[in-house]
Amino acid sequence: MPGEDTVESHRAPSTEALERSAALRRGERAPGTPWIVVRPLGKGGVGEVFEVEHVLLGRRAALKVLLPANAERHGLAERIADEGRILARVRHDNLVEVLDLGLLSDDGRPYLVLELLEGRDLRAELGRIGVLSVPTTLAIASQILRGLGALHRAGFVHRDIKLENLFLCDDGSAKILDLGAAEPAAGGEGPGARGASLGTPRTMAPEQFAGKPVDGRADLYALGLVLYALVAGRGPFDDIKGIDALRFAHLDRTPAPPSRFAPQPIPAALDAWILRALEKDPDDRFASAEAMAAEIPALVAPLYDPAARAADVTTPSVVHVDVSRPASPSAAAPPRDPRGGEATRCMVVSALAIASLAAGLAAGRLLGAPSSFGGVVNDPIASRSV
Repeated sequence: MPGEDTVESHRAPSTEALERSAALRRGERAPGTPWIVVRPLGKGGVGEVFEVEHVLLGRRAALKVLLPANAERHGLAERIADEGRILARVRHDNLVEVLDLGLLSDDGRPYLVLELLEGRDLRAELGRIGVLSVPTTLAIASQILRGLGALHRAGFVHRDIKLENLFLCDDGSAKILDLGAAEPAAGGEGPGARGASLGTPRTMAPEQFAGKPVDGRADLYALGLVLYALVAGRGPFDDIKGIDALRFAHLDRTPAPPSRFAPQPIPAALDAWILRALEKDPDDRFASAEAMAAEIPALVAPLYDPAARAADVTTPSVVHVDVSRPASPSAAAPPRDPRGGEATRCMVVSALAIASLAAGLAAGRLLGAPSSFGGVVNDPIASRSV
């Protein structure tokens, strides 16, 4: 059980503050590695991240290293090593790629070298624009669910899915970051198998709070909280303060539908989809990431059918974000099949709609000035205690 509630300010420190406090200095080589520090990217309570460049190859990457003050803290070094091993074992387009794992030669602190991503985490994106449109949220959800599916099929649970750990790249791809809390699913073996109860209290699934066995459905609960925040601009329990009240909310309080708070029209089907992910009993949630993703095409298709959209939305006052649409919505809908082809039409429209959304993201329609991976300062290990 967590011992305290860490209610984060989500405010990134200035570049100057990062420079002053960084354990590695700009222009110096990380001891015992071929990586030269370019600039600090972020810092949490356990580790810090730097943009680095390979001394011979000139390749840029992100180096994540344990803070010197945490070098002797039990289990933290092992967590960084486990993260690298899991990422090496489960390679997927929607998981950040690990390039190297090792120990600094001067003090033995573990480090990871990860691919350098250009874009921003979803916390920063949400802070920039207020809410994401429904189509954009579904396009991102589709990618994150693919990454989670790969992780779960390999036998691991992320255990700390949250806005700060999901990254929206400038090319339109979405990546799952920071597997420092990842563990094998209940009863499994492999990196991270130490039996600790880990997670961020604000986004922990009920079974994590209760100390029960955890499987991939805990990640789906946390993703439900993320999706809720993306379309509504806030989470269902954002009014809750204090660890005991949070525990009660996650275990016993029924969340209001996202449409209750959203400043944009929310389809009733989307309300139901997100609320199913937030069921208290894992057996009442989706059985898998694949099962949750399988419902996305049916959620997308009505967004491009005016008649269906008008009949199936809860309409609040204001829409904050433009909806990215195909260049020719009418061209996306094939003729009706006289042999009962409405379902086929729906599937084709859904596929084209999702493809259009991905193209829109890749074109940078929803992104402003980029930042590099590592700018997430809320280290998930720092925001939990066991």
